[in-house]
Amino acid sequence: MTRLLLITDDFPAQPLIAALSSAADFQVTLRNKFADAQRAVIAGAFEACLFVPKTLTAETLGEITSARALLPHLPLVAVMPIDTATDQQQRVLAAGADITLFHPLNLAALTRVLQRLGARAADAPSTFASPVQAHQPKAAAMSTALEVLRDFSQVLGYSLDYRQLTQQFILRLREVVGVSRIAIFLEPGMIDASPTSVPLDNSRLGCVAAIGISTELVECFALSRNTGLGCQLTMRPQILRAAAPQIPLDAKILRELEVLGGQIALPIHDRERTLGVAVLGGRLMGGEFTDEELLLVYHLLEELGLAVKNSWLHNQLVGSHRLFASVLEGITIGALVTGPDLSVLYANPAIIRFLRGENGKTVEFHDLPSAIALKLHDVAEKGAAVEPFLHETPAASVYRVSVIPLRQATGKLPQTALLLLEDYTRLSAMQRAEIESSNLQLIGLIARRFAHEIRNSLVPLTTHQQLFDAEIENADFRDSLKTALTRETQRIQRFTEQMLLLARADTPPSELAALDDLLQQSFAKSREFAGGSGTLDLTTDLPPIVIRCHRTSLAHAFQEIFLNGLQSSHGEPRLAVSLNAAPTADGRAELIIKVRDTGGGFAAESANRATEPFFTTRNTGVGLGLTIARRVIEAHQGRLDILPRHSPGDPDIVIHLPLPR
Repeated sequence: MTRLLLITDDFPAQPLIAALSSAADFQVTLRNKFADAQRAVIAGAFEACLFVPKTLTAETLGEITSARALLPHLPLVAVMPIDTATDQQQRVLAAGADITLFHPLNLAALTRVLQRLGARAADAPSTFASPVQAHQPKAAAMSTALEVLRDFSQVLGYSLDYRQLTQQFILRLREVVGVSRIAIFLEPGMIDASPTSVPLDNSRLGCVAAIGISTELVECFALSRNTGLGCQLTMRPQILRAAAPQIPLDAKILRELEVLGGQIALPIHDRERTLGVAVLGGRLMGGEFTDEELLLVYHLLEELGLAVKNSWLHNQLVGSHRLFASVLEGITIGALVTGPDLSVLYANPAIIRFLRGENGKTVEFHDLPSAIALKLHDVAEKGAAVEPFLHETPAASVYRVSVIPLRQATGKLPQTALLLLEDYTRLSAMQRAEIESSNLQLIGLIARRFAHEIRNSLVPLTTHQQLFDAEIENADFRDSLKTALTRETQRIQRFTEQMLLLARADTPPSELAALDDLLQQSFAKSREFAGGSGTLDLTTDLPPIVIRCHRTSLAHAFQEIFLNGLQSSHGEPRLAVSLNAAPTADGRAELIIKVRDTGGGFAAESANRATEPFFTTRNTGVGLGLTIARRVIEAHQGRLDILPRHSPGDPDIVIHLPLPR
């Protein structure tokens, strides 16, 4: 079986890819660019490389050239479209390809071509040898670059401590390449950072590990990203040699290399940016490092950069976890975290005390009350949304319970959940005491209003009762008694109706009534209660209107509104009532009733409080009339507005009621 590396960005090449993948003679690895598989190629993971570009570009030619320079004997085949020009074929061959084939590709022909190229490669010296193996005596060199990487796997045991990791890395690196001295410089970044620490200056690269360099120098010497080696390798991440450099080195760089006793400087990457710099001295046995050796070291340093970054992220995560745990440890709210399997991952002291008492050490899921455990189960297993709720224990303790899902990025169920228990016992007792106090105050207010209103009605009746025996034969006395009985009975009856409507003001509308008749009858009752005087001016451009209502309650609401206007008017009372219709924002038809009396209107403060229970500016009445009117109209899906006057023609009261469709 031939291990084949296929480099392509050509979607039309999918049939070829499918054919090669299904063929028993080939094991295909697909990559978009040669650089993505470069280290595996160096390690000898492939026996041939196929380039299948969509169009021939300078980048493709460059990749072919790089592959040929890196591995002179690796079979390279370019598969081009059938209409490829001759000069393009020549450019591909000049770049380093062994042969050019065309779509559609015959697998049998490809097999024979690879066999011939493979046989030629087998006769060449050091076929698929690693860079280290090709330039060192065979007795001392490792067999392949894979063995180098495998040897470095022993370093991974220190991966959570970046300093030990780096120190072990340079020890292993010295064994592999035989370097006399090594220094690793890294930015502070997240090295010792916690979520609450002051951000560090990443422009300074400190030495975190070194071999062959004095401790005094390591402690006092650092590189800068603004000048010298740090700046050069940050701006241009490439390998620098002190002797015969590819680019001229400034005096600052040469001075830093001289101080460190270094001959070579390499960038340390995490595949995104430069984290630091590695400075290498000369060989222990003398001689120069080959390009292949330095390339291998470069890639090993890249792996070191990734491991260091992971160590930093781990330290930051641990710091965040410790901070979060410290916060939860210190709060008085009980906090418990359960995993997807409902195991308890964390429980702070407060929730342990809530569930197990002062002597409790741990808490388990089965320690939770069933009502709370059921909600937590629904959130973790079903992803249900649970609103905060109150839970009362047999010992009369009250807790506010919140269950918060800690959703996974995948959105899969079951999920982790956070349970919060807040002790509401004292707050609940205070709320009950406040409600009881408010109820007592309300009862006292109602009692005073009751007593005041009944006493006002009893004064004329008691006076007539005292004169009854002496004045019963007097016609004027009998007329006065009749008038008093009628007036005070009406007052008591109105007060009784107000209290009943206050208790059932939300009776739903279920009858049809003619609006004009309802208004006229309500005004007649209001005028009778007010003493028999008053005029209603009703104006409208609308046809006769029939509305759906609860006739008794709505009629009483109109009576209270009209009576308020009659009692507020001066001289001969006159009420101006206008009817109009207008559409609402959602397109429904709405009836608008505007009421204006001949009095002075509502003051701004009175308009704001007019519908409050028991608010009144008069010496008579209990202040429930407009309160009941508002509740009745709202029960009819309407609105009652009390308005102060800004101009002479402004209404005092505006009623909004829905019109039947």
